[in-house]
Amino acid sequence: MNSNLDTYISDGTPERVRERYRRLSDLAKKADFGALDENIVVIDTETTGFSFNHDELTQIAAARMEHGEVVDWYVTFVNPGKPIPDDVAHLTNIHDEDVADAPSPDEALVGLVEFARDAKMVAHNAEFDRTFTTRHPSGYPLLDNIWIDSLDLARIALPRMRSHRLIDLVKAFGAPTSTHRADDDVAATCALFRILLAAVHEMPPALVKCIALLAPVEQWNTAVVFQHFAQPGAKPFSLKELRHESMTSYERRPRIDAKMIQTMEYPTAEDIAQAFSPTGIVGKLYVDFDPREEQLTMAQEVRAALEASENLIVEAGTGVGKSMAYLVPAVLMAKKNNIAIGVATKTNALLDQLVYHELPALAQSLGDVTYAPLKGFSHYPCLRKVNRFVKEGVKMVDVQGTEHSQAPSLGALLSFIDQTDYDDMDSLKMDYRVVPRRAVTTTSHDCLRRKCPFYGTTCFVHGARRFAETADVVVTNHTLLFCDAAADNGLLPPVRHWILDEAHGAEAEARRAFSLEIAAEDVTRLAQKVASGESRNVYARAERKLSSSLKNDGATLFEGLIGKAKSAGDMFAAAAHEFAPHIKDLLYFDPNKRSRSYDRTELWLNDDIRASETFGSLRTLAKAMQVSAEKAITCSQELVGYLENIEGAAEPQREIASVAMDLKDLVGAVEVIFGEKSDSYAYAAELCRKKDKQTDKLEALVVNVGEALEDKLYSQTKSVVFASATLSIDGDFTSFENAMGLNAGEDSRARTCQLDSSYDFDKNMTVYVANDIPEPSDPHYLEALERLLVGTHIAQQGSMLTLFTNRREMEKCFDVVQPVLKEEDLRLVCQKWGVSVKGLRDDFIKDRHLSLFALKSFWEGFDAPGSTLRGVIIPKLPFSKPTDPLSCERATRDDHAWSHYSLPQAVLETKQAAGRLIRKASDKGVLILADRRLITKGYGKVFLRSLPSKTIEVCTINEIIARLAAANE
Repeated sequence: MNSNLDTYISDGTPERVRERYRRLSDLAKKADFGALDENIVVIDTETTGFSFNHDELTQIAAARMEHGEVVDWYVTFVNPGKPIPDDVAHLTNIHDEDVADAPSPDEALVGLVEFARDAKMVAHNAEFDRTFTTRHPSGYPLLDNIWIDSLDLARIALPRMRSHRLIDLVKAFGAPTSTHRADDDVAATCALFRILLAAVHEMPPALVKCIALLAPVEQWNTAVVFQHFAQPGAKPFSLKELRHESMTSYERRPRIDAKMIQTMEYPTAEDIAQAFSPTGIVGKLYVDFDPREEQLTMAQEVRAALEASENLIVEAGTGVGKSMAYLVPAVLMAKKNNIAIGVATKTNALLDQLVYHELPALAQSLGDVTYAPLKGFSHYPCLRKVNRFVKEGVKMVDVQGTEHSQAPSLGALLSFIDQTDYDDMDSLKMDYRVVPRRAVTTTSHDCLRRKCPFYGTTCFVHGARRFAETADVVVTNHTLLFCDAAADNGLLPPVRHWILDEAHGAEAEARRAFSLEIAAEDVTRLAQKVASGESRNVYARAERKLSSSLKNDGATLFEGLIGKAKSAGDMFAAAAHEFAPHIKDLLYFDPNKRSRSYDRTELWLNDDIRASETFGSLRTLAKAMQVSAEKAITCSQELVGYLENIEGAAEPQREIASVAMDLKDLVGAVEVIFGEKSDSYAYAAELCRKKDKQTDKLEALVVNVGEALEDKLYSQTKSVVFASATLSIDGDFTSFENAMGLNAGEDSRARTCQLDSSYDFDKNMTVYVANDIPEPSDPHYLEALERLLVGTHIAQQGSMLTLFTNRREMEKCFDVVQPVLKEEDLRLVCQKWGVSVKGLRDDFIKDRHLSLFALKSFWEGFDAPGSTLRGVIIPKLPFSKPTDPLSCERATRDDHAWSHYSLPQAVLETKQAAGRLIRKASDKGVLILADRRLITKGYGKVFLRSLPSKTIEVCTINEIIARLAAANE
């Protein structure tokens, strides 16, 4: 057994599932898989790229397997008739000289067909290999073979693996390591295939039989594997039974609402000091524990805020150890009073870090500490919807002109349900183009609650909530916390003490929760739920389900109510379909309408636009939609009331009630966006320039989030702690306080605490400011920036991260810089459209000489410790666009809006970007700021004084390059 297997399994995986995975290698060695052990050909191809239309084969490798042993090989390079791109050559180690004398694709495929004959073909991501080997006439015979996709098998049988990439799976199970050469990949897949067969063998028989029957082999070849293992005598599949049999039982009592406790007990300052001593709770967690004064100070501040029922703003630099500093006093207080403490994070990465690392470690040291993660409804599978999906059957779905079966995605979801207690499905590898997320998840509106057959501990959403109600610490995200506040605390357990980590992102998330929007896609989707002739029509579904069971007067009344509702639904659908496409009419006001560089644009709906004839026409359509929506609401409510006591009506009743609630939300948004202008909002439109894409939306953005939080959050809690490494501007917290409405009233009183990093930034980070680069508005700026980028990358010899604010500028620089660096044998990659952010992150961390041009997704939350990242370059200060609707609205109300809002936000984002560089005490690196406004504008000093390092050198581009070169000699 591979002792490293557990590190490849997703956090939170139940022990029963981990044990199942551990058995697979031994089972694969011993088992006889019958027909799946005979006449098997494992294949892998390498190509010049991923385009089926423009790329070509460069290598084919195939191995014939009999009873787990490779008995024959077919391996050949292929001359693609075109140059192999550099990035592909680097990945595959196949170069133009390797294929120069190789057979053509047609010639190579003749040999493959002769080798394969009628064997079952196995490939990892079989669609790719099947397409490239059957696009030439000589490969056509392979269309008659059965193609088994080992990627499908892995996602279905092993849904709790962190990754299903071939290279990761073979490492996890100790199989031969893949190197991205076709022959090596085939050897790896041969070993992996038997492990996957063993994994299917270990799945519950009823589940295997269910998956085997999802789709015919003609639509999904991989079904043959499940058909092979399906036991004829297996009991019928029941999702409820599967869930009951697979769940771990928990016996814990709900925590007390802190609001109900008259006198609370608190940890003392001595308790906290002891906890952070070498022999204390935290000290015992680390062999080489080094007490940090900043960490202890923060913990004492958090303790004091909890005891005083005060809010606290604490900025703690990198290396302070924020998580333990707030968790220890929070957990001690929760244990003393039998209450729950809440922690809300901005990113799922930190949420997982807390739930699967920090809190388990704390529980091990402190004893009985309980904790639970909790996310919104749409993060969990809805068993009712999944069950209906299974009963109704899967379909073939068109994705970009190619038909795909829904079977592998549904199979993976069912297996995930079997192998999971209450984890969310965010890590589940499903193709949501084939199975839309909304088809297998629910919303607060749609949930049947007590009328659902899966309600209670069986349900993912409500089971997770019940589990969270029993925990000392509830860990969630900013989104759910603020949505809960906006929904009058109906989504989370009653938690009165909250800690918001990564609090620099709290204002933006709170604004999303309290703002209103009308999205064309949502309006159209809602229309489809009530329009005649639509398969999703909720009234027709209710009619089909209930008409035959109702008699006499009841049937007559029901028919009358359904008839009225259908008529009202058709009226709404007609009005909605008229309204939705006309949102695009606002493109008339797009100041960049001649530019086609970007598909999307934002528009501030100012007084002039709102008074225009175009907006007036859209308002008329919106009001007509509102009137029809109100009629549909009335009819729906009458139906909901009638169905209350009708047996078997729970599901259609809830569907109709959900539609009524969605219609109410739409009516409310129409009233705010198209009614009298309110000072509470900034009005905006987000528009797509492509006529065939209906992704436009209108928004009413809350201007002052703090006012909403005063009533919805602070008045409902005893204490809220805001923590982050970046909250202050030049040592001042005023901007954050104003943004979050702190110190505006009694409930929002807050203290502040600023703690420097525990790392020596002045020693380990040098900040260079280029003083001879033109300002960004200068036409010669890009030319100078390209010279800086080329010189610094060559001097540093890679491991540089350049953070752009503009995609177009990034791609222009990449086109110039990359060829020059290639001549120096340095790799540079770029975050282009469609490129996986996770893939870029993983590649950057693995290759210490790789450099990356990236956008906002890398400005925060990206950790590349050590020598993998030795330099960060920021070409341009990250000011919000002048056309940003919220900024425009603020400018009309505040003559100093730019310095009050845009400047502080840009400073915080720059601090976040600088924070990517030093992640450990031993890290060293340079931060290069290529924006001359830092020395020509008065506000430049605010940026520089806010940086974590005071080692700042202002010099020319040539001097920066020379100093980097000297440091790397």
